[in-house]
Amino acid sequence: MSDEFEQQDWLKFGVAAALSKQYGADQRAFLAMLASMLEAALPGEVEVARQGGLFSKKTIRSVTITLTDNRYTLEDPGRGNLRATRTRVVRGIALKTEELPMQDWVTEIGAFLDERARTSQAAREALSRLVG
Repeated sequence: MSDEFEQQDWLKFGVAAALSKQYGADQRAFLAMLASMLEAALPGEVEVARQGGLFSKKTIRSVTITLTDNRYTLEDPGRGNLRATRTRVVRGIALKTEELPMQDWVTEIGAFLDERARTSQAAREALSRLVG
């Protein structure tokens, strides 16, 4: 199964590259796509904050995922570019939050997702939908 997985075209392309391409096309659409993909790939490990109500369109405000000792958040401030942050968390306490360049954020998340796809069928399926 590992050899079959390694030969998939989307894996050769790389998750980070696919995420970067999606981000470059439309930031708000990227945030919605990322939220959907992460919820499917990592159920229970992703927190998605939505805004909107009964009579207004629901939009994604932020996506947060905790990976080992870091919590990564991608947030829509409403205007301008999306805001990418990494927060160092030790025993449930947030010690330091730093804003990251979008490319660094995407690269770190992509590397984790690449690794997760090697061990999880759900993650593999969600990522294959991402990159087609």
